[in-house]
Amino acid sequence: MLLPVAHAEKADRNKPIEITANTGSLDQLKGVTTWSGNVVVIQGTLKLNADHVTVTQDKQGNQTMHATGRIVTFRQKMDGKNEWVEGQSSVLDYTSAIHLAVLTGNARVKRGEDLVIGNVITYNTETELYQVNGGPSSAPNKGRVTVILQPKNATPPSSAPAKSDGKPK
Repeated sequence: MLLPVAHAEKADRNKPIEITANTGSLDQLKGVTTWSGNVVVIQGTLKLNADHVTVTQDKQGNQTMHATGRIVTFRQKMDGKNEWVEGQSSVLDYTSAIHLAVLTGNARVKRGEDLVIGNVITYNTETELYQVNGGPSSAPNKGRVTVILQPKNATPPSSAPAKSDGKPK
């Protein structure tokens, strides 16, 4: 199932990244950082919480992030709207070179009032599409996905009085 998703806040890309954790190691020669214990990553409006996060960066500057935990959560403001995207899963993998985020294990993404639930949610941040898989039939959700989409009113209800046909009543 493919569904459109709005862009995250574009200004976040130019903001500094703040990481707090119980422990951390940085290997700048190999381009690998590892953080453990109540990890919190903040960049602009983006906030990610996990038990363990590993970030690698190649020579071209492309990054991959692998976040794990009992529950990995994130929240980020959508670009140009007063609306938020929130998600959670057991594992979150992100690859900047191909603009791909993969949420695995009891995954759910909420955008405004819309909600998607599945075992694996794959989201391309450039094409604004995501795919939802339910997983094996033995999974808690019996291998099914759930999508709840709120109706979008094309025209708001009019508060103007009904037009008269000109005849007295």
